Amino acid sequence: MRLALVTTPASVRSGIGDYTRHLLPYLREHMDVEIFVLANPGPDEQVVSRLDPDKFDRILYQLGNELLHSFMPAMIRSIGGAVMLHDWILFDMSLRAFPGLERGGLKGHALALREGGVDETKIYARNWLDRRAQRRTPVSNPSADVLDSLPGTFLFGWHPAEENGRWSGDSGILRIPAEGVREVFVTASADPGQTIAVHIGGQSIATLACASGASWGRIGGEFDGIDHPLIAVTTSPIVVTQEQRQHGDTRRLGSFVEKIEWRDDDGWHEIDMSLPTAVPCAPVGLSRDRFRLSLNRSVVRFADSFIVHSRYVKDRILAERNAITPIGILHHGAEKRWRLDEDRATTREQLGLPKEWWNDFLLVSFGGVQPHKRIDKVYAGVARAREQNKNIRLVMAGGWTGEGVSPEELARAHGLEGSVHLTGYLPEKEAWDWIHAGNTSINLRGPTSGGTSGGIFQSLGLGRCIIATDAAEQSELPNSCTLKVPLGKGEVEAIGDHLLDLSQNEERCLELEQAARTFVEEECHWSVVAKQYAEYLDNMPPPRGKKKLSVIARVKQELEARKERENVG
Repeated sequence: MRLALVTTPASVRSGIGDYTRHLLPYLREHMDVEIFVLANPGPDEQVVSRLDPDKFDRILYQLGNELLHSFMPAMIRSIGGAVMLHDWILFDMSLRAFPGLERGGLKGHALALREGGVDETKIYARNWLDRRAQRRTPVSNPSADVLDSLPGTFLFGWHPAEENGRWSGDSGILRIPAEGVREVFVTASADPGQTIAVHIGGQSIATLACASGASWGRIGGEFDGIDHPLIAVTTSPIVVTQEQRQHGDTRRLGSFVEKIEWRDDDGWHEIDMSLPTAVPCAPVGLSRDRFRLSLNRSVVRFADSFIVHSRYVKDRILAERNAITPIGILHHGAEKRWRLDEDRATTREQLGLPKEWWNDFLLVSFGGVQPHKRIDKVYAGVARAREQNKNIRLVMAGGWTGEGVSPEELARAHGLEGSVHLTGYLPEKEAWDWIHAGNTSINLRGPTSGGTSGGIFQSLGLGRCIIATDAAEQSELPNSCTLKVPLGKGEVEAIGDHLLDLSQNEERCLELEQAARTFVEEECHWSVVAKQYAEYLDNMPPPRGKKKLSVIARVKQELEARKERENVG
């Protein structure tokens, strides 16, 4: 069988790209595979514009919620093929594929109807109305008591940091991190016609009326010496520009603040403008409803066949198509990477962990640190377990990619300073050391995109059992090597109980680790998965584009033959 495999370029950081790279050597044992990518092909890749369906028996798309897959829906609508659907929700990919969705209006609603159906269009419409309302209505400042309880420097009303500063909203409130503050100055700019004011204790200490040619300034004032003063930078009036409307940007942008300085008895100091915000501005955008907008109909309704990782996704495909559809289910693959002869304590020492961590019970979360992975519940569960066993610690092996409260702030909030280690983004091979160093792994989901976690199968491949959510696709993970926790009520308690049990029961840990190795060897090793791919593809229909081209080719041959006969006659 000749297979055209459409995927992410190997040169791009991508979970689905990594998946394809691990699968490919084993898949090539069963069929002749050529790889096609959108652009910038590597040595073993071709640009997708060169793909001729008539030269292949099957076309297989490795498709998920990745921006670089945004060319695939149009291709699937045109020529069909089999789709390995890694995510049910294709929100980000669809916004890239169909930019009108982000802008809204009649075109956006028409696209939402086409890509999501009636129910998703209702969600889309509600979101659009909420965005319009937010443009007109400033968000009220929290009470003084609430502000006093917020941690950090930037407290409320600030948009995410940019390269040279950050935008405030109508009122950006911050706390100067020092005692005996005698002067505060803010360097900021706004559009002509707007006024910037700096307040302390509800009293204005300086204002700047922005006029044409004078839209920025350094404004502030002197004090007798105040401990940790709260400063507010207000801007009025706020106007959502036409440029923002064109790009679907619903933020209420006040002043662009480049610098904040203060003076105390030790001299002048400057605030780091990239610090996180305790309560960030959260403008209503489509992302608010990202887990309710699958926007996948160009894929789900037009592909000829599917391969998926779970019954959860299979059932949704069948419900959407309401027709007989070839669908194969197989596990996400894993490699046998366990290190039975390598001591975990030695690995922890080599990774630079403090000595007191070397023999403690270590929980590892591998993959991007995102809010929908319920990291707040993970932290709370670890804190609960540590009430009875201080030797339980947590490693977050991945980069922070979400919004809102950061992992560092969560650690402080749960009293876990010194018990949580954040690695930041890790290349895959470096992550293997951290997974091996752990006693068990955790990977929760809620809400879910319908995608099976590659991090879970990386952990299984290193012989580690998993703590996972007992919902959606994760409920299908084998109980022999997976400890399940409920989604919602009782979640934190279950995490804490599992950690306490494992930390006090070495025999139970060894039993789960052996079960993980057995599961990999017998059911989800890449060689097993590749064989299942070959069997499924062999029984799936060829891409409908191949049929079209074959008919066209036969018509052309007949016309040419007819001309030749006429010429001979």
